[in-house]
Amino acid sequence: MIQCILVMLGGGIGAVIRGFVTDVFNQKFNTSLPIPTLLINVVGSFCIGLLMGMCLNINWINPFIIVGILGGLTTFSTLSSELVKLLTTPKQINLFILYSILQYGVSFVACLLGYYLF
Repeated sequence: MIQCILVMLGGGIGAVIRGFVTDVFNQKFNTSLPIPTLLINVVGSFCIGLLMGMCLNINWINPFIIVGILGGLTTFSTLSSELVKLLTTPKQINLFILYSILQYGVSFVACLLGYYLF
């Protein structure tokens, strides 16, 4: 039961951070590519890999930080909706392809780098 509470609290924190970062970025920059989600997913993936690589045996790390905060911060549903928007917008197929490669490729590499740092 305590793990469920840790995931819930962490997920809420991560989602609020994601919303804040996205709002601040969008107020300062105007871009057709959803850069905030890309940055959030790459940084979050790196942090997940880093914590995985550290092999921390602390009971609250995985549910609160990895699944909760970083899971709430990084988001597959937002990524999916942004990809659909790019794909269904006329003349955005190149951005769709670029964004897909950046999201999946760079996030994976960031997670891998974080993992192998320890």
